Amino acid sequence: MNKIKRAFWTSFPIAFGYISLGFIGGALIQKSGFNVLDVFLLSLLVFSGSAVFISANMLAAGIYPQISLYVAITIIVTSLRNIMYSSSLANDVKDLKGWRKIVFAQYVTDETFAINKMMFEGNSDWDSDLALYVNIFACIYGLIGNILGCVFGQMINIPIDLGFFMMSSMFIVLTVLRIKDKADVIMLLISIVISFVVLSIYQGGLDLVIIALIVTTIGYFLDKKYKSNNGRMCDNDE
Repeated sequence: MNKIKRAFWTSFPIAFGYISLGFIGGALIQKSGFNVLDVFLLSLLVFSGSAVFISANMLAAGIYPQISLYVAITIIVTSLRNIMYSSSLANDVKDLKGWRKIVFAQYVTDETFAINKMMFEGNSDWDSDLALYVNIFACIYGLIGNILGCVFGQMINIPIDLGFFMMSSMFIVLTVLRIKDKADVIMLLISIVISFVVLSIYQGGLDLVIIALIVTTIGYFLDKKYKSNNGRMCDNDE
């Protein structure tokens, strides 16, 4: 119970963003013909904030087999970065077995990855169970928001730009929390430059994947060089 309580309070800051953003997503997708059960299943089985907005946008003209296939492919492509997130946390959650590991992987998002990565690096007592509970709480927050949005969406006209603003705000807060030293600032600047360059050349379903692959590759080599230089400095001090 103590672990559940700790995971809840650790994940609580993202609840506001998930519920409010989920509300907007639920309100938008119900206009495409989704009922409460549909939204519940989508939130539970395809846990992705972008998936709700993608579905709402692409299904606005109607739900057809061909369009549904395009939606599925688009969601898979835009969620490929979660493979990198799960791989990065694999060693930290190796104690999870069976269905617990499946549930953990199912509910990995940008925000839960950032929280768990930060906690594993900064807290020696952070373990696999706590990481799993954080992911589950995140799903619950998103589920609550989507259901409320679906129920009350017919009464309120929600501008989609507001949803994008909230999503960007969450990413900015999580990025600031991750900055610890000069190397992090350098990587932040590199990420911004690469994002602008890629998006000025190409905007499509693969843009996030391309940016993520380039940034993580550069980050890997810079981090390796940074640690190597720190190691040599320690040797010289001795």
